[in-house]
Amino acid sequence: MSTRTLFIAALLAVGLLVTGCFEEVAGPYDGPDRIAFAQKNGSFGTEVNDDAGTISVPTQLIGPQRSSSFDVQVSVQQDTVFRERTFSGPDGSDSTVTDTRALPTTAASGDYSVPQSFTFPADTSNVPFEVEIQDAFGSGASTGDTKRLTLRVEPNDQANIEVAENWRYFEITIVNP
Repeated sequence: MSTRTLFIAALLAVGLLVTGCFEEVAGPYDGPDRIAFAQKNGSFGTEVNDDAGTISVPTQLIGPQRSSSFDVQVSVQQDTVFRERTFSGPDGSDSTVTDTRALPTTAASGDYSVPQSFTFPADTSNVPFEVEIQDAFGSGASTGDTKRLTLRVEPNDQANIEVAENWRYFEITIVNP
């Protein structure tokens, strides 16, 4: 056997040994069914011009598709939402970190129209939720002024669907062009 053949065989053997040491992938999601906003262009938010009209906000079902439709409630977040997390330091001491989960809506209720609920049809995993963006700025507003609309998805206890907490909020920034 040539040196080249032995080298290729050894490389292949090492590759098989190394990949055989990894744990098996868990497979499909098998936790509780959850509802969440989906990313739009890599973010849980979007920027739209004032008076944009109807925009689509992506939502997703995490878990198997349902054989029957179910409703999802959506609300407008009026205040700041904080989350506290505890971390253990290298010396064994615990420290608590507070971070912001969602910022409050700054747009007035007449600046947008948000349905209180929408329906996830049977055999569906992704549904666009439609929001109407109206004239949020008067004629005296400066170019580049912004207002925020923060949406919050709610669990559906009757359909046994929880909320994916990390994807519960979606922020729409309304910009005066």
